[in-house]
Amino acid sequence: MPRKFSIICIIFILFTMSCNLFDDNENDNGSISTETQFEDDFNDVSINESVWQIATWVEHDGQTGRGRCYSENGYLNLVFINDSAEGYLSSAIQTREEFLYGRWEARLKPSSVPGVLNSMYTIDWDDGDGTKQEIDIEFLTYTFADNSGEVHFAVHAVGLNSFNTNPDIELDFNPSDDFHVWGFEITPLYVQWFVDDLILLTYTYSENDIVIDSEYQLKFNFWSQENWINGPPVENTECIYQIDWIRFYPYVNEN
Repeated sequence: MPRKFSIICIIFILFTMSCNLFDDNENDNGSISTETQFEDDFNDVSINESVWQIATWVEHDGQTGRGRCYSENGYLNLVFINDSAEGYLSSAIQTREEFLYGRWEARLKPSSVPGVLNSMYTIDWDDGDGTKQEIDIEFLTYTFADNSGEVHFAVHAVGLNSFNTNPDIELDFNPSDDFHVWGFEITPLYVQWFVDDLILLTYTYSENDIVIDSEYQLKFNFWSQENWINGPPVENTECIYQIDWIRFYPYVNEN
């Protein structure tokens, strides 16, 4: 075989191999399972603390507490009070189990009181040594009005640019008027946020700096501050954030 022809063949083989590698990295051959890996409908009298950790620490300059995180009438209730004597009394709860790729769904009803933040997000802290990666759904109640409102989506990681594509999504309904199914789908290629199965935003790793690749806990919290949230709410007003149910459908790699 002539030397020139051999070199051409080798180049062609290497090119084909590189294309295959590129395709493997760019194509997602997995799918979201139809079976849940995790779910809770909060129908029990008390919160299942083998599954959930109720916050009792200070975060965002507010004292969380067990009494402000409870199940009642089939709902998980988180409470925030701007207490005239004790300051910000907030609440938070997070899964004990860690997860990675899959679809999170939760039927939520944020507070209607202006000046608080109701969240659902992933958190990878690992006693302070985690990646600090986050995927956020955040409701800032000062944006709520008659038949309108906003929801804030974000991706975060320490040392990397945060999600910077203006993730304040305008809505044609007030999220506090009724329950809606909110969530996000996390895959090896993208994150996608939705409400009532309507996709609102997609974040692709190939076009951004942050790649979600570490296990995390799922967390809800309820808090306030002056900056950004336009808080606090009126003193001694009890604000309630309700979660009806939550489900996680794992991502299954079909390779």
